[in-house]
Amino acid sequence: MKTNQRMEALYQQVRQDNLDDPKALSQKLQALLGSPLVEEDGCLFLAQLRSRVPTVKLADFKNRTAYECYVNHIHVEDYSENGGFLPLPMLGYGMAVAQALRDRLAKEREGQHFHVIVHFDGDHCDVRFHTVRLDEEWIGPDLEEYPQEALAVLDTTPMREQI
Repeated sequence: MKTNQRMEALYQQVRQDNLDDPKALSQKLQALLGSPLVEEDGCLFLAQLRSRVPTVKLADFKNRTAYECYVNHIHVEDYSENGGFLPLPMLGYGMAVAQALRDRLAKEREGQHFHVIVHFDGDHCDVRFHTVRLDEEWIGPDLEEYPQEALAVLDTTPMREQI
């Protein structure tokens, strides 16, 4: 997982308090994560998210990565079952969602490369995912270029160990 300094500081506290436990996710988030994966126009989507924007199409975007990120955009706070989340638990749920998505994509789409991106601004937590493609990116490689946001990028391709 790659993070910027802002996320690293927050995520240390989330981990310490065990707020990123996937077993603690709301039933709404668990149902979303269990949604089938569907392919369309060379893109991969969670079916539940794709069905929410039926009129959106690839031609509306500059590339497939932007299309996937638009559709595969989870607002964590929208899945609260009791009226909302405090900031750190919300980030914890976002990280748990991202980890579950990364694990699912790595298992079900072995051989494909995905990024799962967590964005947290203190009030809102969003999770997106997209297929990694040459010459397309959603977020730049230097996460420190986004100083106002806490960012994490989870990758389905494990880093090779250095010998």
